[in-house]
Amino acid sequence: MTKRKEKSLKLNMVLNAVRGMMGMIFPLITFPYVSRILGVDQTGKYHFASSVIGYFILLAGLGIHAYAVREGARIRDNREALGHFANEMFSIHAVSSVCAYILFTALLFAAPKFRDYKSLLLILSLQMAFKPVSVEWLYSIYEDYTYITIQSIVFQFISLILLVLFVRTEHDVNMYAAVTFFSVAGVGLANFMRSRLYCRIHLIRGINWKRHMGPILVLFAMSAAVTVYVNSDITVLGFLCDDRTVGIYAVSSKIYAVVKNILSSVIVVSIPRLSSLSGDGSLGRFQIAAEDIYKTLVTLLLPAMTGMIMLNRQMVWMTAGPAYAQASSSLYLLTVALFFCFGAYFWGQCILVPIGREMTLFKITVFSACVNVLLNLIFIPFWRENAAALTTLIAEGITCFYARNEGRKYIRLEGIRQVFWKSWIGCGAVIIVLFVLKPLSENRFTDIICMVLCSAIVYFAVEMILKNPSLPGLLAVFKRKAKDE
Repeated sequence: MTKRKEKSLKLNMVLNAVRGMMGMIFPLITFPYVSRILGVDQTGKYHFASSVIGYFILLAGLGIHAYAVREGARIRDNREALGHFANEMFSIHAVSSVCAYILFTALLFAAPKFRDYKSLLLILSLQMAFKPVSVEWLYSIYEDYTYITIQSIVFQFISLILLVLFVRTEHDVNMYAAVTFFSVAGVGLANFMRSRLYCRIHLIRGINWKRHMGPILVLFAMSAAVTVYVNSDITVLGFLCDDRTVGIYAVSSKIYAVVKNILSSVIVVSIPRLSSLSGDGSLGRFQIAAEDIYKTLVTLLLPAMTGMIMLNRQMVWMTAGPAYAQASSSLYLLTVALFFCFGAYFWGQCILVPIGREMTLFKITVFSACVNVLLNLIFIPFWRENAAALTTLIAEGITCFYARNEGRKYIRLEGIRQVFWKSWIGCGAVIIVLFVLKPLSENRFTDIICMVLCSAIVYFAVEMILKNPSLPGLLAVFKRKAKDE
């Protein structure tokens, strides 16, 4: 690899990290503001409508993005071939978006449940019209991550300004939806106008449907399974319960999602290394790398879960305010679900995918998604948002169990019990610290941050004393990130 290519790769990694970090920070700023301004009912109304539109956006997009990036990267040096391919992808996306919009319009007027959400759904549905013109896959093909990152940050800041200017009362839920649409439309138009640097995008008739649709639909099936797995809770809650229940659950699920994204961002950087070792046939080194990743995961996950349980009510208050206090019970269940979620993540993304067992993981995900939806339909009418959290816990447990069983056919982890008990001792120290500090807290934002920092310092001090074997590897990850940046 030349120095130029190596520098480009490192720059792309840093830019992706920055974009991902902004993707986590932006919701941490906007969600507390919006949830307080709109109130529980209107927050629930928005999240239900957004979850419904999410399925149609998924249908409109099929598996085009992943397929276009994979196939387009192979021919990007052939400008003529890439231009024709890009027009095929754009045309297929346009056709699928029209079909999705026709289906959406039919359901909008046919389903009685949608009558109270009609204006909100219509505003959010406009995103489907601008998704095809965004041609995000074209920028990924040419690895134009500098533009993607800058553009993403710019529109996030513009959206934040519009949010503060136009979302001022609980009646501004449609304005909130309009700001969401503006962000998508702005990105789409900017991308489309700039795409001329690479090729002229336009609709064409001569599409090789037979060649493209097979792999596109396979990728779509995988995306659909994951989307149903993740979004079905709020959708079923919206159909079977009221907006208030959805609003309550939206808070606990948001906290769950943020913690999950933060923890996974530390682990995900090691997945390419595992894929490389698997591809080279270095099974011994693959085993050692997998053990290091799992030990690091345990070392980070257990104290995070402990802190979430101990500071449950404070986290809900900090995220959305006292009106959402009821979300604490579902957050307890989702905190437990984190353990199984990351077990499934490790055995699935770190083991099965690198060794080429994607279809096995896909089948497991489909099965878990079906179980999740079925249990939601059975239990949500009785236990409402707590049922949604419980079914997520069960579904994550099923995925973890089956993915672990499959993964253990290829590797056996050693030295894990030692890391577990050392981490649990550190968690005991965290519990003691929080028992002392919580009575002194007035639930102010600074108090909560102070308790989190003190707990983290005490935990890692204990782990250093106990010589937790995962600490050197964890420090190496952070040093590597800092060096790259």
